[in-house]
Amino acid sequence: MRAGCFPVGALGWLRGALAALVLAAALTATLVPSPAFADDDENLVNPQQRPDSSFIYDTSIAALGSADAYYDNQTVQVVGEVIGDSIREGLDNRHKWITLAANEKDSTSTVSVSMTAEQAAKIDTYGKYGTTGTKLQVRGTFHLVCTEHEGLTDLHADIVTVVEKGKHHEDEFDVNAFVPGAIATALGLALMGVFYYLRERQR
Repeated sequence: MRAGCFPVGALGWLRGALAALVLAAALTATLVPSPAFADDDENLVNPQQRPDSSFIYDTSIAALGSADAYYDNQTVQVVGEVIGDSIREGLDNRHKWITLAANEKDSTSTVSVSMTAEQAAKIDTYGKYGTTGTKLQVRGTFHLVCTEHEGLTDLHADIVTVVEKGKHHEDEFDVNAFVPGAIATALGLALMGVFYYLRERQR
């Protein structure tokens, strides 16, 4: 046998060993999770999670105002301004009703929200004339026709977060607001003077 040459049997054995190593490496990569995701709980799938609560639907109060059956009993998340006042729900004073108004300037939609008294205590200001109410982000279950509250369309809050505190607005004196009224008064007086002048000439 010349130097540098392998017997045919040894060459076949070497190829078989290399194939076995490649197969073992492939199986190891398949069975062992990647270190980047092995301890990441956020990537785990919970097979017991119900389909109707698998996702959080970021939506608007205006959309809920014209909602159809698609939104019924779904988990939704909305942001709005608290207006009006809180109303006690039941006799135990453990839950309260509040009203959330849409953030969009061109929308007047509102939604009634049922929340615990502890959640309602986060509200520092209720919106009214001259006052901007607390802005809340509310996550909960939307009911198109709530069986617990006599068919009312409402939102049962699970998580309530303050986005922005309320504030009061001082009325500012604006001189320009009186200009149209002053012009109208001056024209009225001028026309009245012309009327009396013409009437006196006809005598």
